[in-house]
Amino acid sequence: MLKLIEADERYLEEYKEAYLESLKEIEKGNISNHDLIFMNPDEYDVVKYYKTCKDQSKLPSYYVPAYGYFAVDGDKFIGVIEIRVRLTSNLLRYGGHIGYGINPKYWNMGYGKQLLKLALNEHKDLIEEDKILITCDDDNIPSAKIIEACGGILENKVENEDDGERFITRRYWIKK
Repeated sequence: MLKLIEADERYLEEYKEAYLESLKEIEKGNISNHDLIFMNPDEYDVVKYYKTCKDQSKLPSYYVPAYGYFAVDGDKFIGVIEIRVRLTSNLLRYGGHIGYGINPKYWNMGYGKQLLKLALNEHKDLIEEDKILITCDDDNIPSAKIIEACGGILENKVENEDDGERFITRRYWIKK
């Protein structure tokens, strides 16, 4: 059964696997660099990062506090989800309140939908606004289907750029 837990060192090897598998998917063209939610655990203390993200005083002024959780099923690390407490002008265009990633080896197994539903059911109170923005790339049909299945209503599509890469973002709203 899928559950959300605080970042935990015992899952770091599987986290690293998810990071490396995601890099392979970038090379294959299945996801874009800007969609990579996993950090390189050889360069970052992932557990410390997720603990620090909650505290605005420990963040750059242009960041908002975020709550990050590991998604686990039994003893398997499945992915991560980040819940940002409010929107900045950048997050309003791309990123939204919630970002998530599944280890590619668990794609197409229903975990994405379960993960988003868990976050919406258990942690939507962390979000300060009265509705929740979730975005995805226009060509990421599986993610769009997950968001729609969880109640997301498409408002529009906007053009964005990240590190010289241009892409179209779908912007979905979910009522709290």
